[in-house]
Amino acid sequence: MPKICLYCARYSFEPLEPTPLGNGYLAAYLIQQNIVAENEILIAEDIEEIVVFKPDILGIGSVSQVINDAKSCALKCKEKFGSLTIIGGYHISGLPDLLPDGFDIGVIGEGEVTFAEIIELYKHNQLNRDTLAGVKGICYRNSNGDVIVNDRRELIKDLDVLPFPCRPKKYLRERPIFTSRGCPYNCTFCASHSFWRNRYRLRSADSVVDEISWIVEKYKPELISIQDDLWMADKTRMQKIVNKLEALGITEKVGFIGMCRSNLMGEEEILLFKKMNYQFIRFGGETGSDSLLKRIKGKNISIDDHQKVVDLCHKHNIRCSASFMAGIPGETTNDLNETIRFLRKNKGKISINGYYFFNPVPGTELWETLKKENLIADTFPFEKLMFNFLKDNFSWDNVMYFNEKNIPLLEFKKIIENIKNEFIYRKPSKSKILLRYVKSLILKICGTLWKSLNFIKEW
Repeated sequence: MPKICLYCARYSFEPLEPTPLGNGYLAAYLIQQNIVAENEILIAEDIEEIVVFKPDILGIGSVSQVINDAKSCALKCKEKFGSLTIIGGYHISGLPDLLPDGFDIGVIGEGEVTFAEIIELYKHNQLNRDTLAGVKGICYRNSNGDVIVNDRRELIKDLDVLPFPCRPKKYLRERPIFTSRGCPYNCTFCASHSFWRNRYRLRSADSVVDEISWIVEKYKPELISIQDDLWMADKTRMQKIVNKLEALGITEKVGFIGMCRSNLMGEEEILLFKKMNYQFIRFGGETGSDSLLKRIKGKNISIDDHQKVVDLCHKHNIRCSASFMAGIPGETTNDLNETIRFLRKNKGKISINGYYFFNPVPGTELWETLKKENLIADTFPFEKLMFNFLKDNFSWDNVMYFNEKNIPLLEFKKIIENIKNEFIYRKPSKSKILLRYVKSLILKICGTLWKSLNFIKEW
């Protein structure tokens, strides 16, 4: 039987916590379908685990900004063990014609059924270019080295048929869950609607509650993170989930976190979040400019909606956080000033849980727009993608900036650094500084005493 290893590409300096569930779903589906046994498949945390496992088949999920890690890992396994290498995820789904070096097959879009079909062919020694031609939802190379892209596979109609994903056994304070796939909205910077083919599918309330109950019983986490793009879009289902969780006493055992969309929030929704024991509510703020917000997220959302979420959270004593984005093509200094005004107005009421620099990614409307304007090409340097102003790998010396004609980069940099200094990097209070000093002093005293005791013992 083949040994299968699944890995999620990442930055070397940044462990993925909580572990993404995509590979967990692939593993669980293979086991459910009796294609592999549990001991024949490994979800690897790092390259060292992969090398020790020596897989016959290596599946890697990757987004565009870490595609170099995916390629490096695939090439290493192919060289060392002759592994069959398969890539899935947002990057290959957005650019199926550009199957990266080191990979034999790309899985496009939803992966469980497609991946299982490939493994079955491999198990029966039937995997070749002729049989690959009949597998929907993949790309591969023909005998001439040209990339062939097959027809897309139909999406799974009923998500309840999928097993609960395999999860790492180690203790984690926070455990993730998916309750839906896709999003009913079409933000111009987001690849979700392209990946899920503009379909929004929901698991049933019973299925969601069953998995949450199982997670709480098995892992006893402090938090459950709902990872969906937008799990609360169907209010009727949301009410059912919250009521069932409360009836089972789950809301007294664990807290929840997850995303909402501001134009869907009202008094009824905030009370459901409160009832569910939400620890804090996140939403995609993106900007404080109403005109820019409508251009990138749709005409049915406004800054007034953002303000409503902040005010509701403050009223009901739920922490509120939002992510913001800057550097979007067409953004003006007035747009950035509107964001600053929004943040100042809500200082103390809202925290920034992500501050992102616009970079185009495959599968998004803005990627296609920039391609048509000849501002990006197929030779795009994905290793230069840097999304988060707050991450260790962000450097102003190496950015790709697509809004120079509206705001020169030097001016943009100054505005962003001022925003970070005012709203993110807050100076600690005198009491906190004193507390840190006292803790440091106590640790030094304890260390000195310990050395003294060891010296006396040895003497």
